[in-house]
Amino acid sequence: MPDIERSGYTVAMAGTRAQQVAGDEKDLTAPGSPAWWAARNDREEPVRRVPITLDRIIAGALELIDREGLNALSMRNLAAELDTGTTTLYRYVTGKDEVLVLVADAVLAERQLRRPLDGSGWREVLEELAHSMRAALSRHPNVAALFATAVPVGPNSLRGRELSLGVLRACGFGEQLAADVYTALAHQVLASVLQEPMNDFRVGGLGTSKSLTLRDFYSSLPADQYPHLVELADEMTSRSATEEFEFALSCLLDGVELRLQRTRDRRHRSPNVKASARS
Repeated sequence: MPDIERSGYTVAMAGTRAQQVAGDEKDLTAPGSPAWWAARNDREEPVRRVPITLDRIIAGALELIDREGLNALSMRNLAAELDTGTTTLYRYVTGKDEVLVLVADAVLAERQLRRPLDGSGWREVLEELAHSMRAALSRHPNVAALFATAVPVGPNSLRGRELSLGVLRACGFGEQLAADVYTALAHQVLASVLQEPMNDFRVGGLGTSKSLTLRDFYSSLPADQYPHLVELADEMTSRSATEEFEFALSCLLDGVELRLQRTRDRRHRSPNVKASARS
């Protein structure tokens, strides 16, 4: 019989050593054998893609904007962020503008009240709403600019607006005063968030070396030309963004309280004036 190993045969022939070895290997790799289990455990599980939903698109866009800014958002970049194709995104949204609208409304959904509002007066309610709105926008400063370009009218925006107006009307605010107060409050919150990066500018220094602070700059001005800036250099630069917001909010609500009191005084005097006129 020819030597199998030297003859070049590759098929295990009956009764040969090669057939016995092949049979042993088959037994070792048979389903349920130790080798089979070891091979199966070493096999990598296929990566399962998370299904694309509208909520995932909004969350992915918000994460991208938070990390890289508004200019980084495009349908191509968003598709890469979600590990999908742009065609898939267009099944849920018509384009970038629609994504931005949905992102802005999603940010407003993050507003959380620090305490229950039951039994609170109009001032406490407005303070709480202002703080919750500012906290939500401050978590996403790159999104805040969207609220400066258009009035948000999504469901989350409308709910907050309706709550504020309802409180004001229930507390005796006239129609126009209620609308004006809400608008002023919303503008104050937005302005505070948009201007917050200025605080970094004030404490971080000026110029390429960043060694000159704004306080130092004010102090170095010619006192004969800018006496008050020189005098108040510390006071003009010592407040944090939060402290400035609290002061502005307090001033706004103080003014609203005076306006409301004058409105009530006029209503109280009106019957007396009419009675005097009749007499």
